[in-house]
Amino acid sequence: MTASRLLVWIVLICLSAAACAGVRTENRFGSIHIDGKKAGQIHYTIEYGETGDVETLRTRASLSILGVRLFNFDQILHEEWRRGELQQFRSRTEDGGKVFEASLSRGAEVYRGRLNGAALELPDKAFPASVWHYGIVDRTLLFDLKDFKLLNVKIARAGETLALPDGRKVSTERFDFSGDWRATAWFDQKRELVRFRYVVDGHTVEVRLDD
Repeated sequence: MTASRLLVWIVLICLSAAACAGVRTENRFGSIHIDGKKAGQIHYTIEYGETGDVETLRTRASLSILGVRLFNFDQILHEEWRRGELQQFRSRTEDGGKVFEASLSRGAEVYRGRLNGAALELPDKAFPASVWHYGIVDRTLLFDLKDFKLLNVKIARAGETLALPDGRKVSTERFDFSGDWRATAWFDQKRELVRFRYVVDGHTVEVRLDD
């Protein structure tokens, strides 16, 4: 398993955002754990507009082993939402030196967009494959934020209490995604992401926003 592939998976399933009221900027930090051991960190800056919808999301992540930084991932997303539906999307991603330019615009029945200059279409019912936006828990057709691949999923829901590193406990909703996209996400009572976990190349990767 390469460090770049692992970190890309870490970031790509964390890149949308929950809408909330007010004009503000929010910074959130998390730790990346691989097979139970801390291996990196991730930082999100979310900017909300006057309507409470996401305007910009910036992601910075790094992965290190034995103190040596192996890989950096940078992504800037510009999102426009209306009544819980994505209207416009554009992004610039630098992944290990390779740049990806992407954009989408919602039409009457489809999204029309471009990926590195190539035109494409997605069904308008597809939802970003991101656990930042709580609306994902009701969607069975997702799209990958990097290559726009369509993902059919099933979702199971349950209540679960998580023990935090400082000894506190928090009540959460747990959502298990299966099918083309396999992941588990935990949201608190405010419907904000607390953790997510998935398996890639036989390794368990977990991002903890409560550390």
